[in-house]
Amino acid sequence: MVGKLKQLFMLLCVACLTGCLQQDDVEYIFTGKEWHLAGFYQTADWDNPNMGTPLNDYNSHTDIAAYNLLLLTDGTAVVTLPQGCQMRALWEADGHSKVRSFKLSEWKVVTGNPDKLTDKYGRQMYEQLLKVSYYQGDANYIRLFDDSKKYFMQFGDRAKFNP
Repeated sequence: MVGKLKQLFMLLCVACLTGCLQQDDVEYIFTGKEWHLAGFYQTADWDNPNMGTPLNDYNSHTDIAAYNLLLLTDGTAVVTLPQGCQMRALWEADGHSKVRSFKLSEWKVVTGNPDKLTDKYGRQMYEQLLKVSYYQGDANYIRLFDDSKKYFMQFGDRAKFNP
């Protein structure tokens, strides 16, 4: 009986420790695919962004060649916007805390000029990427939030948007 209680106690300890060590596999979530913008949203509840309200009439199937985000394992992000605009930045995510921080820094224009974008969704995506501070998601989708955690962009695997 004492042996079974010890085993039960050990199993409970392992379960508790496993729960405490929950963390995201950032490389698995973000890399290995090209992310395509699915939409812009507002939410009053960071913990339940499924209740997000679309901010505009953006159609994710409008231009599959633009509105993309590629995150490479070397920490480089490649952003493709309309009008031949492409930029690179460094990306960093912290999946080891409940905060789920995400940031893009050290932006460099590769082609085009993001400041002269006339495409309203391309401009909105660019401006929001400059403000990104947090993420939620998994290998199927990611949501990138601003500092207030009230506005986010949702991205899905680009390959799934192809007709």
